[in-house]
Amino acid sequence: MNNDGKIFPRNLTAKADYVVRGNPTNTRLESGVDNCFPGLEFDQRNLDKGFFPGLIFEFHRDDGAIVREVATDGIPAQTGLTPNDSQKLLYLTALVGKTIATQTEPPVFGFNKLTGLEIWRRVHDLLPGKIAIVLASSLAINNRLLEQLLQELEIDDLSQLPNSGKSGIKRRDNEIVAVLVGDRARYLDDNGLIDTDVYQPGDLTRSLCAPWQYDFRDCGCFYWAANKPDIVTSADGTQPYLNFQRRDRSSSQPPDVPPSQGSWNGVRREQELDYAELIEGAWNQLPVVLNDRECETFIPRPAPPDSELMTREQVIEELHYLATVEHALCIEYLYAHYSLNVPPRLPETGADEQTKRIFAAANEVFTIAIDEMRHLRWVNEALNFLKQPPSLGRAEIIGRMLRKPFQLEPLTPEQLDWFIEVEKPSQAMGEGVDGMYVRLLTSIDKQPALFPERDRLMHLIKLIIDEGNDHWQRFLAVKQHLAGMEPNSYLRPLQDPQPKSKFISLQKLSNENYNVLLGALQVSFSLGDRAGGIVLEQSRRAMFNMHETNHYLASFGVRPKFTLPHLQALPMNLTSAHAHVDTLASNMHEALATVRETGNEAEQALATRQLIVHEQLFQQMHQLINEDLNQ
Repeated sequence: MNNDGKIFPRNLTAKADYVVRGNPTNTRLESGVDNCFPGLEFDQRNLDKGFFPGLIFEFHRDDGAIVREVATDGIPAQTGLTPNDSQKLLYLTALVGKTIATQTEPPVFGFNKLTGLEIWRRVHDLLPGKIAIVLASSLAINNRLLEQLLQELEIDDLSQLPNSGKSGIKRRDNEIVAVLVGDRARYLDDNGLIDTDVYQPGDLTRSLCAPWQYDFRDCGCFYWAANKPDIVTSADGTQPYLNFQRRDRSSSQPPDVPPSQGSWNGVRREQELDYAELIEGAWNQLPVVLNDRECETFIPRPAPPDSELMTREQVIEELHYLATVEHALCIEYLYAHYSLNVPPRLPETGADEQTKRIFAAANEVFTIAIDEMRHLRWVNEALNFLKQPPSLGRAEIIGRMLRKPFQLEPLTPEQLDWFIEVEKPSQAMGEGVDGMYVRLLTSIDKQPALFPERDRLMHLIKLIIDEGNDHWQRFLAVKQHLAGMEPNSYLRPLQDPQPKSKFISLQKLSNENYNVLLGALQVSFSLGDRAGGIVLEQSRRAMFNMHETNHYLASFGVRPKFTLPHLQALPMNLTSAHAHVDTLASNMHEALATVRETGNEAEQALATRQLIVHEQLFQQMHQLINEDLNQ
């Protein structure tokens, strides 16, 4: 620390010019959480504004990048460019510099008709070293004036500028063309800190979203602030296209404003609450929106009476059961997904409308299955908070009240209706998957003395309930995608392979992938918090290997069996965990070897890809267990 109270890095780790083992790359200053649009820690464009020595640029413009400031010394001053020139519009019209280390000659980038952001992207990619820029007082650069300047500098081509080191300026009437050569500016000083001689306080954050009300009003779709709606339906459902931020809550938009194009035009802008009104509190007038419809009143879910609250032991028992339900639903949804007659990826061209509709339905079902795998993890996290062993079994009966047996069925209309029913949001306990969690949530919420883990448990259970509502909506969308089509036009007739068929080995590979998926979860859940991110990463890898195999089988009308393997006792000790991984590896290698020996070229390639992934997976699982042993 110096006399000014500034903390400087003095140890080797902080000052290192290389990535130090143990330090993630985002701990380095140049890897801060930035954003090219307003948000997060700083706007990267503000960092790049001083990329050329002696000049400050402005990139936040639609008409290009301009010089905002010229220093009184340095390269620009030496070539005749003065601070007064920055009072005019002086555009960055071309750039010469390497963006890839392997480039032998620096490329020339012209910026005619580009926005400031598009120009900044090239500037941002510049490597350290000599660069050259061309400045002009007009977007339509005077090529004759530029040619005269290059002749005076004895330069035949712009690409020669960086190595020549020559700079110059040409003026005629009100026109200016300048060619400048210098080193791409550094952002950090010798102590590895952002250079305060270049960046003043507030420079890097000046374009961020502040205050919140501005952010809320201006940000549209595809940005985090846009969790607010733009267009809504009225509470009674009679007006489908209302401006959510309208000032007059009793009126709708004028009929001449197109609902798809009017969000930002002048007519709509005049209707909306302005910045001052939002800051002064008018945002309180904005209603809750559910399923794109405004809600004038909110009817809370009825709470069960105290007599129906569950004991701690009952909550634990129910969580163990619900984990098996989430497992069972995940497998049922996956099987239904494979029963739809579409490829794993939609071709970029040539797909007809019916294929697109079936693919959209299949994609929704697969996404829900992934969510159910995540729910299985969350329920096991809740059990871990309660100091309980994990639960990885598969329910034979889905729902205490539904009494629906687990079974692998294609996505017939009847099966789809069952999925909609089981995921339907419930206002009562016990109805559907949602209702199974209602009583849990209320029992934990109303009995904090019984559940000191209350806050963490409530968070997980609410996440599951919220996603359940989303699943119901998605299954309704699936029904809409498939509406009007006969089941035999979108379903595959899945069945077991014929005896001695090569698909028997592929079906076995599918089962082994399922076994590895559960095995990765077993090891991860057994180690608990010590497992870090292995639950997400390793399970995801195993699941997508299984997904690839199952899609291949389904394309030939062969069904995946999803045979439930014998599950190891949990929690495992570390020795049994190593042995368990070895068994998974041995069985998987045997299955892959058989496919590689008996399969065609495509099947051999599939087995080779999966072998590489599984080798990495088993190695990382062993490494995780060894790290735990040393703790």
